[in-house]
Amino acid sequence: MLNETLKTIHNLHSTHGDFSDQPVSAQDLQTVLDASVRAANASNAQNYAIVASEDRARMNEVFGCQAAAGLLFCVDLQRNSDLAAHLGRTYAYDPAWALTTGTVDATLAAQTAVIAARSLGIDSLLTNCVHRGDPRRVWRAFDLPARNCFPVILLLLGFAKTSPGHRAGRLAENGTIYRERYHHRTPDELDALAAFQRAPANGLNNPEAFFDGPGKRAKEAYGQLAPALAEAGFMLPSQGNV
Repeated sequence: MLNETLKTIHNLHSTHGDFSDQPVSAQDLQTVLDASVRAANASNAQNYAIVASEDRARMNEVFGCQAAAGLLFCVDLQRNSDLAAHLGRTYAYDPAWALTTGTVDATLAAQTAVIAARSLGIDSLLTNCVHRGDPRRVWRAFDLPARNCFPVILLLLGFAKTSPGHRAGRLAENGTIYRERYHHRTPDELDALAAFQRAPANGLNNPEAFFDGPGKRAKEAYGQLAPALAEAGFMLPSQGNV
């Protein structure tokens, strides 16, 4: 039997471009923010920042989408670096660790915000639109630190105009869950995965076209992501020192 928390999780769904003009109350927005920062994080350093915006016009201009509120979750080493300097210390970190750990911390906070919002009857959409085109526009729009800070994901909050006809399926056993060890799928298991992805409720219908798409989209829409990472101080092995 599902308790109320599990019911909330199992009723999660994304709202794509269907938010109404109804605002999210200041109290509910604060409740979501207060819940999000309770997410687990490495060493309780909370190496992330959350920029909350209720400016629909600016969100549309910067992200190409809008809702009642937007929460921009970022990797943020600047806050702890500033605090260390204020105390006469140095906040030393490895850039690869910072990017990985900060991304995990920020994403955990974002997903916690989604669950909190759903428990209040608020709809949401998590989107990586922050990385499309030139992501440095996000720095300019929200005055993010030039270095030590990187936008990870945007959470849109609001109320859907219409109720979803169905929730997209999710792979579980024999799909994404393994017992003890990872294993490559047998041909029969791969046929079962293809059948799952072809199901209309899962939104793919044509898995062949789907698999042709992400690589092309990544090259065309996200090609400026690596330079932005380098400028922010999160070097990648192939880039060397920055």
